[in-house]
Amino acid sequence: MSPARYTDPELQAIYDYLAPAEQPRAASAEAIAAREGLDLGAELASVRRRPVPAPRPARAGRRHNLRALQDHIYGVLRARAPRMRSSVLRAQAAAWAELRMWPHETEAWIKALGAEGAATAAACRRLHIALPALDIVLDGQTTARRLRGGETPTAVHARAAALGITLPG
Repeated sequence: MSPARYTDPELQAIYDYLAPAEQPRAASAEAIAAREGLDLGAELASVRRRPVPAPRPARAGRRHNLRALQDHIYGVLRARAPRMRSSVLRAQAAAWAELRMWPHETEAWIKALGAEGAATAAACRRLHIALPALDIVLDGQTTARRLRGGETPTAVHARAAALGITLPG
């Protein structure tokens, strides 16, 4: 921004007196400290030696994140099972939220296994059976249908191994 220029010399003198002086932008903390007459050598050196913390994983959510996830899952379950009692839906949402999956991943598991499938989804994840594996046909039925029908994830995994099929995980 360029300084204002007035034709009246008195007005220009007032502006020059009151206008803030332009200062060059400091490129670093050292330049700011030097400009202000501060000696921050030891403090800056300790900050430079400090390792940069790794970003926290998204799944290590805090309590409020878990609550927000549970509320989101409750809405998904309410839409998929509108006649189920609220208390049952809350319990199912809490079970799904404890898996600490991303919301879109949770929605896909719910779509594949139903509202009561949280324990099955947890067992599938322990056995490294991923979402794409639920579409694989084993002896005429998809993996998801077998799991919804009550077959355990271990049995599905064993059936796939017996057929020579590797389930994605």
